[in-house]
Amino acid sequence: MSQESLEIKTIEQWKWSEMQGLELVSEPPPDPTSHPHPLKITPTTPSLTLNTNSTDQLQQQQQSVVERREMESREPKKGGTSSSGGGSGEKPGDAALVGFGELFRFADGLDYVLMGIGSMGAFVHGCSLPIFLRFFADLVNSFGSNANNMDTMTQEVLKYAYYFLIVGAIIWASSWAEISCWMWTGERQSTKMRIKFLEAALNQDIQYFDTEVRTSDVVFAINTDAVMVQDAISEKLGNFIHYMATFVSGFVVGFTAVWQLALVTLAVVPLIAVIGAIHTTTLAKLSGKSQQALSQAGNIVEQTIVQIRVVLAFVGESRALQAYSSALKVAQRIGYKSGFSKGMGLGATYFVVFCCYALLLWYGGYLVRHHYTNGGLAIATMFAVMIGGLGIGQAIPSMGAFAKAKVAAAKIFRIIDHKAAIDRNCESGIELEAVTGLVELKNVDFAYPSRPDVRILNNFSLNVPSG
Repeated sequence: MSQESLEIKTIEQWKWSEMQGLELVSEPPPDPTSHPHPLKITPTTPSLTLNTNSTDQLQQQQQSVVERREMESREPKKGGTSSSGGGSGEKPGDAALVGFGELFRFADGLDYVLMGIGSMGAFVHGCSLPIFLRFFADLVNSFGSNANNMDTMTQEVLKYAYYFLIVGAIIWASSWAEISCWMWTGERQSTKMRIKFLEAALNQDIQYFDTEVRTSDVVFAINTDAVMVQDAISEKLGNFIHYMATFVSGFVVGFTAVWQLALVTLAVVPLIAVIGAIHTTTLAKLSGKSQQALSQAGNIVEQTIVQIRVVLAFVGESRALQAYSSALKVAQRIGYKSGFSKGMGLGATYFVVFCCYALLLWYGGYLVRHHYTNGGLAIATMFAVMIGGLGIGQAIPSMGAFAKAKVAAAKIFRIIDHKAAIDRNCESGIELEAVTGLVELKNVDFAYPSRPDVRILNNFSLNVPSG
């Protein structure tokens, strides 16, 4: 268990949930087999689902829940915190990462068309600047070759001015297609994802909220995690395609212009790739821990406000503030680490890129002096390779956004894919033709799923006659 988790667990000396009410403790949370604290307030009428015909089956289910909890208590927990929502099940950070293609599981035919147009626009937009530099190299050479013939120079300048106008129009159209199409499809897919998520959450039974997921996780997912996924599958993905196209086209223009000058830059490309991989992996881990800490803090606030009367009755304001402050301190420290890692990663990337610039300037001057190339092609090659190197550096933050989106989507899809034990929309079963008013319960044993060791009903029988 991490230091941050221990800090939250030791400071938060009281816990509550919608099913358990409020429980005050003066020590860390007791062992599940011990007796509960005598001071406990429970809600008035919790909703129960009793099966009077299968008491033995209910006892077996309770025993299996106890065995599962004992197994989980023996397993080492990674970054776990005390679930104040009443659940000891799967934590938000424990969800496995989803594949990148799973982020588009709610895309339909129109979304695929929009993504295709947006990808084409991003590709053209990214390739436009290096291609412009190739025309710019010919323009620079025309100044030197036609210095003594003003009419020819004027015609050449006019010709390349038309070329630049065409390139500008292409950039305008491609940038519009890139941004508008990706933003449009991102809004469509995120809207469908939010609707499916809320439907899945509303269709879950009370046991799932009591043992597997906290209420704040649902609120945090639909507000924050959905925004992360939307950002990754809309603007960030378009930017990534744009910058990667700039990187590839920059090197293509460089190799076709002066291959000797462009070949020198390949020595530093693996180093840039390694720095980017380390940077992305580190940000993904810190992002998962940060989301878990923020979810814990949100859970404390939400449960405090929901049970505000009970909190004020037992003078628990200071304890709630202390627990919330502790959770925020954890998120703050993780934020410091994330900012330091991001700064070091981007700084190292740009440092390597600018070292490459210095090398290109020196070697380009050497090639011009020895007549291996001319000044226009040397300048175009240097700037094209520079822009290509910056392109891969600017694509790295988008990869960090993809990593965050995969962590956020895993928590959303976990609830969407979870099938409730009782399907509320199922129409199968026995429908009675006539029902009398007599209600009778015989030998009923019951305990809440979150507290299987606390027996609520023990051999309970009830007979309610008609009327």
